[in-house]
Amino acid sequence: MEQTVVDQVDEHDHRFSKKEWPFSDLPNSVAISTRQVIRDGYPVLRVSHDFDGDWQVLCGTTTDVKDALIVCLGCAFQRDPSIGSLADMPRGWTAWRESATALWTREPKEAESDEE
Repeated sequence: MEQTVVDQVDEHDHRFSKKEWPFSDLPNSVAISTRQVIRDGYPVLRVSHDFDGDWQVLCGTTTDVKDALIVCLGCAFQRDPSIGSLADMPRGWTAWRESATALWTREPKEAESDEE
């Protein structure tokens, strides 16, 4: 059986205009976030643009898989439009900040190893 990789969610409306959308990825592109960010209102303090092109929009308080949520990049941007300033971040880079009002710090991630 062939496995299908999901890279988009079903299209749905957002509260921003097409003109406001800063990313080259589509708004319905899959992103990883956490329950804390999406449901509990924690600030986004870490954003990662992974080597495979995926985006992670995180609070920095948990790495527990049970807290992970698959969302669309548009909903993550709608939740915190300040992540739009990271839209030009290349694949393989990460950014973080100390608080929701602090400036972002960016740096390349360490290369992923294929070895197990």
